[in-house]
Amino acid sequence: MRMIAPRPVLLVLTLVLVVGTIAFIELRLDAGGADGTSAAGAQAKADPPTGEKQTKAEPQRAKKTDVPATSKQSEEDRPGSSGTTKDPTSSGRIAENKPKPAVSDAERISRKEAEYPRAEEIQESFGLINTDGVSIEEAAGEKVVLLEFWTYTCYNCQNAQPHINALHEEYADDGLQVIGVHTPEFGFEKDIDNVREAVRQANIRYPVVLDNRYATWNAYDQRFWPAWYLIDADGFVRYKHFGEGAYGETEKKVQELLAEKDRILN
Repeated sequence: MRMIAPRPVLLVLTLVLVVGTIAFIELRLDAGGADGTSAAGAQAKADPPTGEKQTKAEPQRAKKTDVPATSKQSEEDRPGSSGTTKDPTSSGRIAENKPKPAVSDAERISRKEAEYPRAEEIQESFGLINTDGVSIEEAAGEKVVLLEFWTYTCYNCQNAQPHINALHEEYADDGLQVIGVHTPEFGFEKDIDNVREAVRQANIRYPVVLDNRYATWNAYDQRFWPAWYLIDADGFVRYKHFGEGAYGETEKKVQELLAEKDRILN
């Protein structure tokens, strides 16, 4: 059987047609793959994987911005404003600067009577040393009185005496009046000559009153030697101490009462 051989031209055309068809298909496939990849990448960016937790954006508080100067109503332009800044100190009604109302003499005395005892006057005297006469009542309004009970053979009195002397020397010119009330423990201490010698040896320069019958001692309900009482310018007992010691405390009280006296007199 005889076979028909294809012509060369027809074979070439057929080959070209096949190659062109294959190339066209490959180009279409490449274009579709590129578009799919791009779309998939975009979708991946837009939609994260379902297994990954998505962070929720927190709302932020808007920052407060300054109101433009043109929108503010100045203090000067407000209705009823005088256009000037008010000085808080100009009212003259500041409580801390207001002077305290003066206390009358009667009110001051009334307050003291409710809190302090009145000082008793010196009772009968059996002799005076360093004075022609002394009185607590007469000192009231002008002086602060330190009334000292002592007896010259008392050892504790001898130890305290230099401190009482020092108070007299330091504050006599400021209005402190020290008065020694010598109340004897033994019979021989009643002798004024013995007391006078003891006063000289102790260098006592303030008035001393002999209380031989314990009249002043009992008026103050006394029990101990030595003892001293501070009496203010209004005649009230403001401080007392029994025995030795408390010298600094006593001096501070003297200073306090002298300052009070000056305020009263001024």
